[in-house]
Amino acid sequence: MPKDAEKLYSLADLEGKVSPHQLQVKGALGIRAPALAYVRDVAALAEYIGGVVEETIGGGDWAVAKEVYPGIVIHFVFSSGDGEFPCSLRALYGGAKIDTIRGEELASITISAANQLLRFVRESNPGVSLPEVCYKV
Repeated sequence: MPKDAEKLYSLADLEGKVSPHQLQVKGALGIRAPALAYVRDVAALAEYIGGVVEETIGGGDWAVAKEVYPGIVIHFVFSSGDGEFPCSLRALYGGAKIDTIRGEELASITISAANQLLRFVRESNPGVSLPEVCYKV
């Protein structure tokens, strides 16, 4: 399916505006975001997690999509930030079967996949002093 034909959702869109899982994912990704500034090869990162590089979404520096189940895709969008705003990592969801998965499961899979991003950062930056979160996964 062409990228522009796919509708992307946040967990709040899927579960409702008071989604506890959206808060859980937002917090977990916020802790992991600074480590992703060390990614030098987005294509290698995508390959490492079994995903694909995408066009950036909403002003991000890079985006990687990973199909976690048939018809269920997580889109990670990283923005490096600037002097005014810190770096950020967002997760958006899409796919033909996105409405068949519970928010709790999607949150758990998202955080697990984000941990894979950190493993890539750790393995691709030997000898570099990385954020502490890289050594906790």
